[in-house]
Parts: sequence; C-alpha cells; structure tokens
Amino acid sequence: MTTRYGSSVIVDLMRQAGIRHVAFNPGASFRGIHDSLIHEPDAPELILCLHEAIAVGVAQGYVKALGEPMGVLLHDVVGLQNAAMSIYNAWRDRAPMLLFGGTGPKSLRTRRPWIDWIHTASVQGSAVRDFVVWDNEPHDLYSVPDSFVRGLRAATSTPGGPVYLCYDVDLQENLVPADFVDPMISEFDTPAPPAAARDTVRHIAALMREAKFPIILAGFAGESDENFAALAALADALGAAVIDTGVRHAFSTTHPLCATGMPEMLERADLVLALDVDNLPVSLQQTSATVINVTLSGMRLRGWAQDYQLLVRGETVAASADSVIAALLAELRAEPVSTAILTHRTKNVAAMVSDTRADWRSSAATSTREGLVPLDRLLYEVGEALRSDRYVLANGTNQRLEHRTWRLDQPRQYLGWHSGGGLGYGVPATIGASIALGPETIAVDIQADGDLLFLPSALWTAAKYSTPTLIVVNNNRQYGNTVEHATRIGANRDRVPTKRCVGAGLSEPAVDLRAMAASFGVWASGPISDVAHLRQELEAALRIVRSGKPALLDVLTPGF
Repeated sequence: MTTRYGSSVIVDLMRQAGIRHVAFNPGASFRGIHDSLIHEPDAPELILCLHEAIAVGVAQGYVKALGEPMGVLLHDVVGLQNAAMSIYNAWRDRAPMLLFGGTGPKSLRTRRPWIDWIHTASVQGSAVRDFVVWDNEPHDLYSVPDSFVRGLRAATSTPGGPVYLCYDVDLQENLVPADFVDPMISEFDTPAPPAAARDTVRHIAALMREAKFPIILAGFAGESDENFAALAALADALGAAVIDTGVRHAFSTTHPLCATGMPEMLERADLVLALDVDNLPVSLQQTSATVINVTLSGMRLRGWAQDYQLLVRGETVAASADSVIAALLAELRAEPVSTAILTHRTKNVAAMVSDTRADWRSSAATSTREGLVPLDRLLYEVGEALRSDRYVLANGTNQRLEHRTWRLDQPRQYLGWHSGGGLGYGVPATIGASIALGPETIAVDIQADGDLLFLPSALWTAAKYSTPTLIVVNNNRQYGNTVEHATRIGANRDRVPTKRCVGAGLSEPAVDLRAMAASFGVWASGPISDVAHLRQELEAALRIVRSGKPALLDVLTPGF
C-alpha cells in the first residue's frame, strides 16, 4: 500500500470537490500539500505564479469563466498578506475559490528557530476574516473533512466567495492514522439559492404588467446557459429595457432591448427591477419610480469594509436573482402582458437602442487623434479583428465601451473587472480564464498600463503555460484615475492644469512594455500610435494567439 500523509487526504478532498487547478507561489508551510499535488494520482494541476496576488487573480478569472471553484495555495502569514488585496477583489466579486494556507508547526517541539516563529500566527485566518465567506483552521486530521466540506459549501453556495482553510505543517506531514475513515464529499449537497415567496413574485409580476416604462437592472445573474436565456425571455415577455451593470455578463449586447450604457433610460422608468445589483445608481434616490431590489447583499454585511453602498428606498426581496427571474417568467407566461402594451413597449425601447448603438458604432469607427489611438477606436478595431474567433473578454475596465460595439451574446463572454479596486488584476484574471476555457477560446484582456505594471510578472505565467491570451494595453502613460481626480480638484482650486500629471505620470521615463513582455517570454509589439499600424499588429498578434500562445500589444492612447 502507498504510504499516505495528512496532505494526501487534503489533496483527495480537492479531487473529490472537482478542483482541477491550484495556483500558487512556493512556500515551505504547505510543502506537504505541494508534494502530494505532484505525486498523488489524478491530483489537480499546479499553476506556478510569481506572486500570491497573481495566484488569487488567476483563480478569480478561472471561476468566473467556468463557474467551478479553483484552489490557491498561500504560504503562511507572508503569502497570505501578499494575497490580501486580491482576496478582497474576489470577495467583492463573489468569486468562489478555496484558499489553502499552511502554518506552523504549531508544536514548539518541532518548530525551527526564528523562521517558524515569525511565520506562524495564533489564528492565521484573522488577517482576511473580514473579506472571506468563511475561514477555518482544523485542529487535527479528523477535523479536516468536515472543515473542507463546510468551506466548499460556503464558497459555492449563493452568494458565495473565497474561503480560507489553514493547515498546520505537522498535520500535513504526519501519517494518516489507522482508524481514519476517508470521507465522501458526494454525501453532502450544496444548499439551493434563496428564493422569493410565490406571493412576492406575483406582486412583482403585477407591477411589471401595469408599468408604463419598466427597466431591468441586471447584476449577479445569468451566468449559466439556462439563466442567460431566461433573462432574455423575461425582457421579451415584458418589453422592458435591460441595463447590464457588468458585474457579470447577464444580457446579450445584440438583443434589441439591451440598453447597457444608456443610463438615460432610467429617467424614463416608472418601475425599476434590480436583480442583485450591489451598487445601485444614486439617481434612484431622486426618482419617482418604484424600485424593487432583489438582492442577497444583506447576507454579506461586514463591519470592516463599508462595501454595502448607499441604501435605496423601495421594496427589498432577499432572494437570488436567477430564481426570481425564473419565477417571474412562469407568472408572465401564465398571465402575459397584453399584446398592445407589449408591442408598444418593445417597439419604443428597440428604436431608442438601435439608434443609439448605430451612433456609437459610427463614432467609434471614425474616431481619430494625431499620433494616438483613441480608446473607443482601439476597442472597435479589436472587436472587428476578433469577429471570426471564439473569444471571451476576460478583463474590461475601459468604461465598458466594449459593450457599445462588440458582439457579446454568449453566457460568461464578458467577465467583468476586479470589483474591489485592487490593481494588478487584468493579466492574472485573463490567464485564469484561458486555463478554464482551453485552447479553443481566446481570452482577451484590454487594460490600462498602470494595472499591468503593478504585477507584470504575471506575463511569465502566461508564457509558461502557453495561454492563448490577447493582451492589449491602453497605454495612456499615467495613472488615469489619479489624473482625473487632479483635474477636478485643480479646477475647483484654480490650479495650473499643466501640473495635473505630477505624481501620476508614467512617461518619464516611459516603460518599454514590448521589451518587458519579451523578457517574460511573451510576443509583443509597440508602441503603436496609429490605426493602420494597429490593424497590422493585431493580425500578427492574433496569429500568435491562435497558435496557442500569449501576445501583447502596447497601444498609445490619449490621457486625461
């Protein structure tokens, strides 16, 4: 019989949980788990990263692309602290992942001088407890299965998010006791998402039928094929405009009722159905419209980060968005909106959407700037170049201008942004999405230069695992958000506008992004400063990506 250790049990639980990949940066505190991942049969594949924040970002992109949990190994207190920013991003993004930490040894008898003392915490999970769904540090191997199953449930149940499980070095490296009984995760199910009462659904359906101009705000909804189709069917059944807030890809940009990017629609609304939207528009405070807020945000309240946003008056329904969509659809099929009202609503909204989208496309296709590529033109050209490919926009933080001209008509085709505001997300998340979706799908990352420079070593992981990723850098040579704030406060204080980039500019000296990417093994081109050159290099980059390797384009864009 093969000798089994505590780490063997942990890795077997990962396997049973369906975890296929584990991202990590090496560390001695989980060396037992590391060894088992290498040597145990059918163990999850290791994804080596050069920083713990990259590893968590990879997992965040992975789970949003695939809908399955991923594992991350985090080395004791220092690795956990390195990862904290990215864990907060994942918490805000409700990204289900299992974070596995190592600690100790807790026993002083086996602890090495100095290093094992400074890398062991009394309760390691306390460092991230305020922004994980749950954390636990099982005392012995007999406690590990229960802890693992509870963590898996917490991570993957709606609303879900990251879970941190910490294992003592001795627990990992000791032999499995003779009386230990191996658990079966399949014996424990995952709780169903919270659903609204039937009377509540009937009440919402009645209000939607009677409304003159109903609007749907889509948040955490529509991730599966079934739920994506259900929201489209609900919009059709109501003749209601849908504004996808972008935390998930809930609604096709090609649908005639897609009003994403058209906040002016809210000014017309007399009824707003918000489907698990964390950050409701402030304008809803002043509107006379009836607001129905279907949300699970109350289940995620924490006393540490005030990430719960402003309260908006109206009716609140504590239920998952997808369950309410399905229930409403059933009600409206049983008692539909009158044909006359439905036709009027649909025709009215579709006309406004069609005109607006035509204007957007025309403007983007002709946008120019001497010596630079305007952002809307950059996005338009990339979208056109990808028309024949199967792709996912793994990271889009460009005011979501991509939604104006891109065809995003499949579930999970747009994976949103970092959510927590932590930098360094773009490349790691794109790598994770690429690993999840495989070589047949191009994972696209269109991101700012400042975010790239925060964790540039993520490019090495893209090269090592030959991820077919297209990384397009919106290089405005500045921390754009800081410059934007400087411009605003400078105008209020009558400052000299020429100094708005002081302390935020990245052009003196300019970073050679092409050389940097090449040093990590990634094909790159740039800087690109005109549309003709961009089209040429896009063709070259896509040849590389279609062959199964990453490529980066450095495109000079206007600053603020």
